[in-house]
Amino acid sequence: MRLYIDGFGKTIAKRDNQIVIKEKSEEINYYLVEDLTQIVIMGKGAITFDALRLLAENDVDCVDLDWKGMLDYRLSPPEKKNVFIKKEQYSSLSDKRSGILAKAFIKSKIKNQKATLGTLAKSRNNDILMEQRDKLSKYSSKIDEIPDTHVDAIRGKIFGVEGKAAREYWIGFESTIDEKFGFKSRTGRGAQDPVNSMLNYGYAIIQGDIWRSLHLAGLDPYCGFLHSDKKGRTSLVFDLMEEFRQQIVDKSVLSLLNRNQVKLEDFELKNGALVILEKIRRLLIETIQRKLSSNIEFNGRNMTYENIITYQSKLIGKFLENKEKYTGFNLRW
Repeated sequence: MRLYIDGFGKTIAKRDNQIVIKEKSEEINYYLVEDLTQIVIMGKGAITFDALRLLAENDVDCVDLDWKGMLDYRLSPPEKKNVFIKKEQYSSLSDKRSGILAKAFIKSKIKNQKATLGTLAKSRNNDILMEQRDKLSKYSSKIDEIPDTHVDAIRGKIFGVEGKAAREYWIGFESTIDEKFGFKSRTGRGAQDPVNSMLNYGYAIIQGDIWRSLHLAGLDPYCGFLHSDKKGRTSLVFDLMEEFRQQIVDKSVLSLLNRNQVKLEDFELKNGALVILEKIRRLLIETIQRKLSSNIEFNGRNMTYENIITYQSKLIGKFLENKEKYTGFNLRW
């Protein structure tokens, strides 16, 4: 269970094996620590030392999202002492394992883009969706044509294919959105339209979940394969996130838009960026949380998206240790 703390003046405290939430010294809720996986902080308040210790003992981390939906920081349990996986992670940058992983992340992303457009096309009379869906097939094959070698030698080719596929995907995505929202293309920081603002916030939510899973799998979140090293960037988090953006976040945003639950007045311009007001922010969080907790069939088993993220994180480690083949996560629909 992921716990979201919003607003101002709240305190996270401990009582026995419980995490207690207080507001102005009044207890407003409590949770058994074993039921929690992560606390997401989106306001201003305090946390006691005892609460931090209890959370760390139970592998529960805390992440903070700022008003733009950017992940500010993460308070984590102690490092997992599997130095062997980290050694393999670093050494793989000089051999074909790094390239194989980078290709797998993007191939899965393209397959999920295709599946998302296909799902949308099933419920709409929209020729553009099927046209764009069919265009994506060739880009998945182009990833296979890139040789298996160390990632520095092929990163540019991988991103070249990814960029072309992304353009086709967002054309299809745009065709499903009301023109009043002003969505023309995908942008990152400093979103100027409601759709990009929601996408950015949603990606930040799953970024925290993926970061936690990689940490618990004993991997270095800052050492990526597809995304190169950059000071302060959790490159491996962004690598693995490529497999989950469409099925978890993009579909959640589209469901809110297409059910007419989002209005232009739910956003405001702040410091040059369009930010989500509290009502829709909470609704988006609830929608993504339901998606993360929902069960789907994966590898012949019913698993939640949260469990699949954990599974894929561990699979990276097993692949690096030459114990298992790495196959990226993707759905047919």
